[in-house]
Amino acid sequence: MTQEDKVVKVRVSNVTKQYQMAPTRTDKVKSLFYKDDYPDFWALQGVDFEAYEGETIAIVGTNGSGKSTLMKIISGIVPPTTGKVTVNGEVSLIAINAGLRGGMTGRDNIRLKGMLMGMTDAEIDEKMADIIDFSELGPFIDQQVKNYSSGMKSKLGFAISAYSDPDILIIDEALSVGDATFAKKSFQKIKDFKAAGKTIFFVSHSMGQVKEMADRVIWLDYGQVRSFDKADKTLAEYKEYTDSIKKLSNQEQTDRMKNIRQAQLDFSLDKYFNEKLNDANQRGLVTRSEREKLYRTTHHINGVKKLNFFGKVGLTLFAFFLLFMADKIVLNMSFHRVFANPTHLVTNWRPSVVAKLNRTHGRSTDTPKPKTEVEKHNDNKTSNNVATASKEVAVNRYQVKDGDTLDQIAKEFHTSVAAISTANNLNGNFIAPGQYLDIPAGGLK
Repeated sequence: MTQEDKVVKVRVSNVTKQYQMAPTRTDKVKSLFYKDDYPDFWALQGVDFEAYEGETIAIVGTNGSGKSTLMKIISGIVPPTTGKVTVNGEVSLIAINAGLRGGMTGRDNIRLKGMLMGMTDAEIDEKMADIIDFSELGPFIDQQVKNYSSGMKSKLGFAISAYSDPDILIIDEALSVGDATFAKKSFQKIKDFKAAGKTIFFVSHSMGQVKEMADRVIWLDYGQVRSFDKADKTLAEYKEYTDSIKKLSNQEQTDRMKNIRQAQLDFSLDKYFNEKLNDANQRGLVTRSEREKLYRTTHHINGVKKLNFFGKVGLTLFAFFLLFMADKIVLNMSFHRVFANPTHLVTNWRPSVVAKLNRTHGRSTDTPKPKTEVEKHNDNKTSNNVATASKEVAVNRYQVKDGDTLDQIAKEFHTSVAAISTANNLNGNFIAPGQYLDIPAGGLK
């Protein structure tokens, strides 16, 4: 089968990943609104490759080279800063803690992760015993995952993924913490996947594992692909590189790391665009349209961008509008009242006004205090006057039901909307379910 006939399962094009070195998440959010001095760290600096159906590809590189970042981008856990990742099939990532919830038991994690992978309850029940048996966790399967060792977590993650039958399997150093028996069993499972035409990405520091499993190897060196070729060729280049590093003195290794970290800080999309443009020019003259397309490809930012001046103003105005509407609704103020007395949006939050509003809407939880003997005497003294007045202003208590309107209530009690509104001091004739209304005299059935 020629290369043109092979099915591309994963295509990574011009992928970069930038991390802002802000101390906290709050600082990162604040940096969207105003200028900051936090440096930008580029973990990936323009990664390109294709992986075919049935291939097992190993990713090697020293610590901090961006291997795990690249695997998380391919699996969809982390978005790239720029570039595009095309995945043809279902992806399953096996990494320590990947997709596992520490507060849940191993059994519950099997069900949760299986559902996230698209498995039905019946399929999960059918495979549950096999997954537990493969994981070798035994009675620990009903313990919370936060109490597992690293090896136990990787075993559980591998067992779940192995029985979910993914199209693309990504193993991010999850087997390096397992015991020899489990590693041997896992390798056999990977070979079964490979024989079934699955595409496998394999991150490992073990050259023995890589030689045994990989068809091709990506050598990732601090965010850049140094080599991507057949396993023997790339591993020979990588070994020569690591051997040369071991020969350096401590000071030379320190200086080397400083230069590497500085290069990751100094990387920019403009530099990357110029490098790609020079490569394209060496292969032939690049037209203006091709140049513009390359610029868009290398500079298109995925996800949230830093807000410009107009974006900040717009977001601020929108926040004030939401605050204004919430204030208006809670205080039950019409637009006419707001424009006539805008200061009431603030002053109406006085305790006395809020208490009155609660009573109007039936939200008051105040219970009447027991009357003193003096108050009872005064009540008896004025009862005759009240009785006389009640003949003129007799009222009936009515609790508003869901769907009631003032018009309906006024008709029911043979009175007017204005009379009910005046008797209850309604704002804008607004009523709410559960609210009690005083029906004026003459409006009784």
